[in-house]
This record gives sequence, C-alpha cells and structure tokens, in this order.
Amino acid sequence: MRLAVVSDIHSNLEALEAVLWDTKNLGIDTVVSLGDNIGYGADPEAVIRLLGQHKVESVIGNHELALLEPTYLEAFHPPARQALLINKRLLSQKSLAHIRSFQISLVRQGCLFVHGLPPDSVTTYLSRTSDKKLGLIMAHMDQQISFVGHTHQLEVVRLDRGRVTRSKIEKKVLFLDKGSRYIINAGSVGQPRKSTLDAKYLVFDPDLYCVEPRVVGYDRASAAKKIRKAGIPEGFALQLVQPSNQERSL
Repeated sequence: MRLAVVSDIHSNLEALEAVLWDTKNLGIDTVVSLGDNIGYGADPEAVIRLLGQHKVESVIGNHELALLEPTYLEAFHPPARQALLINKRLLSQKSLAHIRSFQISLVRQGCLFVHGLPPDSVTTYLSRTSDKKLGLIMAHMDQQISFVGHTHQLEVVRLDRGRVTRSKIEKKVLFLDKGSRYIINAGSVGQPRKSTLDAKYLVFDPDLYCVEPRVVGYDRASAAKKIRKAGIPEGFALQLVQPSNQERSL
C-alpha cells in the first residue's frame, strides 16, 4: 500500500487541497503528516479540519509545540510568533484539542515519522546535524527508514556500511537499498524554499521500496492575499510568491 508523506503545510489551505487532490488521482488513501500543519499561513482551522476529514495522522511539529507551550513560543522570531498567535485565535477549541492529540512520532508501514530528527526530536534540524551524529542516530534506529520535515527541503541521508551520504531528492523515483538506513526529508507542502515554490510531498511504496517526489502547483497568489488580509507579517506572503533561501522554521 503506497503512502503519501506531507510536511510543513503551515496553514496553507490552497496547497493542501492541491496535494490531497493529487494523492486521490494517484489512488493513495493513506497520508501521514510530519507536523507544522499550522503557522505562517491564514487558514489553520480549515487545514486542521481538512486533515481530520481525510483521516490524515500527524505528528507534532515545532509550531504545534509552540502553540501548546508558551515558553517555547517565546523562542520564536517575532514575525513567526506573531503569525502563530494569529493562528491560535483562528483555531476552534475542537481543532486545538485535535492538535493536542498529536504524538511526537508514529510508526507506519515499518517507517518512523517524526518532525525534526529520529527518534523523537521535534526541534532538531537535519541540515544542522553533523554526519557523525547522523551516523550514530541511524545506526541505532529501530526502523530502516525515518521520514522527517522541519527544513522545508527535500533531502535523503543514507547510512551504508558506516558511511553517511547526503543528497537532494530530484524529480524522479528514488529506489532504496534494503541493506541501508535512511532519513528522508519530505520537503514542504505550504512553504517550500530554495527551489520551485510549488507544493512538495513524497509517495512511499513499501513493495517497490522507493520514494517518489511530487511537485504540485496551486494558487499561491490567493494564499498570499489571505495572509495579508489576516494581518500576518508580509514576509510570509512574499515567501509564497518569491524564492527564498531562508531555512529557519522558527
């Protein structure tokens, strides 16, 4: 059974709708979210409701963590904190309760799903972790494959015979080696960076043992317009329509 892996939707309803439509066209029924479903964008309530309607399981991201833990929210950069506080006001009590139900990690189809870094980090960036540390983490993973988000960039890290290699996921199917271990970053649905601005996600096929990157267009101008209307800082609207090299997710 193929499985879609989405991450970092960031309250971008237009992007999520386009991605879910794409998964439907592919005949994929199971979708897992790597968290950061909220923040930055203008539609947190609609996004959380849509995830629930499609029975999308989600782990907790650092934006959900900040929503639930005020002390962590204080560590956010002011624009991101302002956007999240606006998101909080837009969320119903039912959606807030749903967010509180998110677990730190999930295991599905024999794979681990966590927002930051295995086994259970919500806040650690894959891109800022040394190869040496990644090798130790991967050597002790209970699963051969871990899917992560947080950096907004498609990437695969492979451990093979004690050697760690990193590579970008190109626009083609990536066949995996069952003798290796992997940490795979699913990119971002709602706010990709350093590349095309379209929504990105992954499809994992456990039978063929491969991942396929998917790039889906959507109405970015409408999503940006709603950000401005909601009073969310202008920079997050611009990131939907202009390329950005920014990695930081706080």
